[in-house]
Amino acid sequence: MGELAAFAQGRNRSQIRLSRFLSEQCLEVDDIYSSTRQRAGWTALRRAAGLESGEEGPDEAYLGKRFAALLHITDGERVALLRRIAQRDPALRAPDPRSARQLQMLAYQLFGKSTDLMDGNGMLDRFDASPLAREELGELADWLDLTADLEPEPLPGVPADWPLLLHGHYTRAEILSAAGFWHAQARPSMFEGKLGIKALRLQLLFVTLDKKEGFHERIAYHDYAISPELFHWQSQNNAAPDTASGRIYTQSASNGWRFQLFVRETTEHPFVALGPAVLEGEPVGARPMSMVWRLERAIPLALFRRFSVLRN
Repeated sequence: MGELAAFAQGRNRSQIRLSRFLSEQCLEVDDIYSSTRQRAGWTALRRAAGLESGEEGPDEAYLGKRFAALLHITDGERVALLRRIAQRDPALRAPDPRSARQLQMLAYQLFGKSTDLMDGNGMLDRFDASPLAREELGELADWLDLTADLEPEPLPGVPADWPLLLHGHYTRAEILSAAGFWHAQARPSMFEGKLGIKALRLQLLFVTLDKKEGFHERIAYHDYAISPELFHWQSQNNAAPDTASGRIYTQSASNGWRFQLFVRETTEHPFVALGPAVLEGEPVGARPMSMVWRLERAIPLALFRRFSVLRN
């Protein structure tokens, strides 16, 4: 608070911007959106420093904490959407199918309660009621734009209206919304590490590499990148070659089922969309089965180091 008050001295309101403050004060964005703060976020900090005196909107404090859930965004398309919301772009009230799913992704990423059911317009209405939170979203977009360096390549093998990019970073909520499994009327529970979409014969595999508490060097990894093109994965405990769930994999060369791999290091990380994968060779074992997937697109080297069995 004191740093911001000192930073604001001699500056007009238009010069007191989040990205500029972070840069000039050599601070990390996590310092603003720390979960340990009672009132997190840029607007809350401005209020504490005496720089905001307007009426507080009903979702302002809540969103100040929830904006931390957007810090993993790496693609310019989603950053542009945040900016359009901040600028009250009227076209977002009647979006095209892809933009509608992007808005749904954002709505359920920000409003995390399962009872909060809404579409994009419902989310925009809530921003209308908390205008300073809308303004903060625009300032956060300016900061995210500085690091949004992902190549805008659509995720291969999924419908065109799924707003997912190859090697993009996404939470489970964002992926389920992008796929239409979560929508304005429902947010169904999903307890397994996979989602099968029968109409598309497409299965999404959600892989968390560190599944144990008390991470240490003796953990036996069951899921890991063997090479930039190959990924070792262990199925759920009920899968065997002679079961219906197992045959989805073992007969995938002829049954039409396709697979998308989403991988994260721990539950604290977002998933990375690694793209389409096909079974390489025969699975080993039963309940669970161990198998190797060949990725259509190689994992970038920096990601491979993080996902490899040799990672630190």
